[in-house]
Amino acid sequence: MAFAGIAAVLVTGYAVAVPAANTRIGNQASASYIDPNGQSQIATSNLVETIVQQVGAFTLTPDNTKSAAAGNVVYMAHTLTNTGNGTDSFDLSVAEPADGIEFSRIEVFADANGDGLPDSTTPLCSSAGAPLCTAGFTTSVGGNGGDFKFVVAYTVPGTATLATWPTNVATVTADVNAGSPVLATYPTATATNDDTVNLTDQAAFSVTKSLQQPAVAAAGGGAWPTALTSGRASPAAGCSTTWGSGLTPGCTYTVYTLRYSNTGGAAGDLSVADTLQTGFTYVAGSAVWSSAPGTGLGDAVGSADDPAGITYESAAGTLRATIAGVAPNVSGTLSFVVLVNSTALVDDSNTNNAADYSPESCSDPLVCANATTNIATFDVLATYGVVAVDTSGVVAVDDVEDNPSMASPNLVVEPTVVAGGSVAFTTYVANTGNASDTFNITLGSSNFPVGTTFSLFKADGVTPVLDTNGDGISDTGPLAAGVEGIVVVRANVPASATVGSGPYSAMMTADSVGDTSTAVTGDDSVWVQVTQVVGSLVDLTNTAAGTGSGTVGGGDLGPGPSPMATTTNTTPAGTGTTFTLFIANNDSVANTYSLAASQSPAFPGSLPSGWTVTFHAAGGVCGNPTIVSIAVAAGAQAQVAACVTPPATATIATQNIYFQARALAAASNGGFPVDTKLDAVNVTVPDVWAWMLVPDNTGQVAPGGSIVYAHTLSNTGNQQCGTTTLTTMLSAADTAAGWTAVTYVDVNGDGQIDAGDTLITAPLPTLAGGAQTKILIKVFAPGGATVGSISTITVTATDADTDGDGNVCPVVSATDTTTVITGQVRLLKTQALDTNCDGTEEPVSSAPMGAQPGHCIVYKVIATNEGAAPVANVSINDAVPVYTNYAGATQPAAQCGSTGLTPALSNPDYATSGLPVAAVSCGSASSTLSPGGTVTLRFSVQVDSL
Repeated sequence: MAFAGIAAVLVTGYAVAVPAANTRIGNQASASYIDPNGQSQIATSNLVETIVQQVGAFTLTPDNTKSAAAGNVVYMAHTLTNTGNGTDSFDLSVAEPADGIEFSRIEVFADANGDGLPDSTTPLCSSAGAPLCTAGFTTSVGGNGGDFKFVVAYTVPGTATLATWPTNVATVTADVNAGSPVLATYPTATATNDDTVNLTDQAAFSVTKSLQQPAVAAAGGGAWPTALTSGRASPAAGCSTTWGSGLTPGCTYTVYTLRYSNTGGAAGDLSVADTLQTGFTYVAGSAVWSSAPGTGLGDAVGSADDPAGITYESAAGTLRATIAGVAPNVSGTLSFVVLVNSTALVDDSNTNNAADYSPESCSDPLVCANATTNIATFDVLATYGVVAVDTSGVVAVDDVEDNPSMASPNLVVEPTVVAGGSVAFTTYVANTGNASDTFNITLGSSNFPVGTTFSLFKADGVTPVLDTNGDGISDTGPLAAGVEGIVVVRANVPASATVGSGPYSAMMTADSVGDTSTAVTGDDSVWVQVTQVVGSLVDLTNTAAGTGSGTVGGGDLGPGPSPMATTTNTTPAGTGTTFTLFIANNDSVANTYSLAASQSPAFPGSLPSGWTVTFHAAGGVCGNPTIVSIAVAAGAQAQVAACVTPPATATIATQNIYFQARALAAASNGGFPVDTKLDAVNVTVPDVWAWMLVPDNTGQVAPGGSIVYAHTLSNTGNQQCGTTTLTTMLSAADTAAGWTAVTYVDVNGDGQIDAGDTLITAPLPTLAGGAQTKILIKVFAPGGATVGSISTITVTATDADTDGDGNVCPVVSATDTTTVITGQVRLLKTQALDTNCDGTEEPVSSAPMGAQPGHCIVYKVIATNEGAAPVANVSINDAVPVYTNYAGATQPAAQCGSTGLTPALSNPDYATSGLPVAAVSCGSASSTLSPGGTVTLRFSVQVDSL
């Protein structure tokens, strides 16, 4: 096993982002203290939730200025970006001043690929038809950076002269649609751009930039690589950046094309300067001009390789060219290949690229390349990775994710644990991917004594780890790339554990939420252990025998591809499906065949945006180790598996997938045989029956006393959970000892039993998708309960198949662990909305509430000694929830206080930790809390804003 240091370590940090509308911000506090028997205890509060509300904001860019001769069409590119946190609708229109100078026609076209040119010949609006561009049209744009790209086409009148039509300015207007549910939250509801067209009888150039292959051959007469618009960053080393040396498999390349035209009235020289962003590396020798197909342009200044009519050079990441004598109405292209290098960022901030050019005749790009093309964006896809280890700043390489060896760095060891006590293990979870990610934390294989319960806490060891993304599993919250977080695993060992026994081990797994594949790079595990308890020639087919004819219907036997799919698999969006493929080598010599896939029969091709295809050994499934080729003996046949995964955002549709096997070595006839076949994937959106019951709770009670635990039953699927049976289960020993429990519906959701709460004596009503029910469990301890004894009650929700279709939500459960003590501390947490963030609101409710980004939440946690004996060293601990920040809020005047505590607490006993602040506390390491006494913590946070 090898090791490498992690690049950035911020154990208290998380990736800051504006939370999407309807995101739930959950928060749960805990209190630690020493009970009268000297045992360290932790009590948890009820869970409070805040729901992020939608707010609106948007931008419209840019202003444009171009020149053209009479009768020409000028295209102006624009982008409307929704910077709010939810989808909304916008009205777009174009108008020109009523001054007598008018365009012959104004039309708006969609420009989804952002190349600055219309995607089709069908306008979204036109000055010559319906809808009129002055009235405009409505478009819906997704939030959190979603955009709508479009171009406006302006036709200059054929009769225009410099005297009568020198210039015209049109205004592009974007308005928030009047039906927007959050119209009042927009800082401004209107944005405009000005498009200026100047008439000229001289040369006037228009240049656009796109990720596209040109219509001419690549340098040396070969083929261009696929012009990818998205992909992963390349490895840091081993990728060729010289065309003559060939492109390196496994590295990401794409093709940029500058498309120019002279819309003026005279010939002129066009100068272009293109400075690449840092995420790209120019592939030397790859540039080709459309007037010299297949001829690589020389990169050196004054190179003799430049054909007549163009001068070209490339140095320090900047490409410069001058094309001489471009006649009116003449178009052309200048194309080149770039490597998407290892520094390319997932937010696309260094893969947005535009070129500069001379709008008028000019032969020196250093002087007059002062107009800018549209921005052509390469979308860098995220890679996911995680390492769970025992030491901060250590990343394990070539680790076994699912069952690591019990040795450092995969083993956290604590020497002892007291029977009936607990032991904490500090683990480190590092995001080794290149994008922000959240990691679900689960406990698996364990040989701890029967009755042991596990709890997960944040770095302070006392603040519970919650579920921040609503999938029912506790997680780290968002971690930025290169950042590690701390997860503390606490094992609560029963008093019945045998003294001297051990060692005991359990495996904790961190699983990437962002990685929707089954790739093992998205999860990693670490052991926690306590040592001892104290106290054609090739034929590609779907079956071995093949089907029909490869050129007829859905056949695949013989040369292909067929006009129809041989095999169609159905799979939900975001879930991979496996195709079985057979490669028959009908030649007399052995060969190795490369494996490829495309959305068209042309290879090398491309896949639909967001789709992936991986190949695996025979019998493999998605997530198994991948292969890129297969060796087949002469006259033999080999089997492989192809995993096709549609994106989670895919809509219901059938997508053709072409598979190809190509010989890597010459066959007996000297050729390189290849066969292509057609299969298809039918994408479905599945019905989901799922719910969760959270959280698990711990608490303390005096003999003969009682305690109330709060739970939330949430339908996390999209289908209705039927009639719900809620049961509570005590062990036979606890029941015999006199422990009892009753269950209530928490009608007002405040985490306490009130007059309006109803006793549960019958099945609960149905629970619709996205709905939730608040539950209260009141546990009674027998009067003769032994101090130190532990009772665990399991609350279980069971769905009834009331309609007989066999579909039910799975059985879910939560546990409440109660320890008998003579002094007991109870926690109650409440919250209040603070819209102006002045910190003066007094929390009075535990019920869910709504808050907009930028609003503040004031929390109050009260710890009360409800026992018959004093307790010592009471300290309340809480955490700043994800999607919120501490710095933007005004803190309450009274942050820390007490009653019945010696010595008394005040604000100087309030503490924060982390940069930025991630946790708060109120307490003392040397104090005594009398029965009935209280400790109170108040603090405020701000919901992350735009």
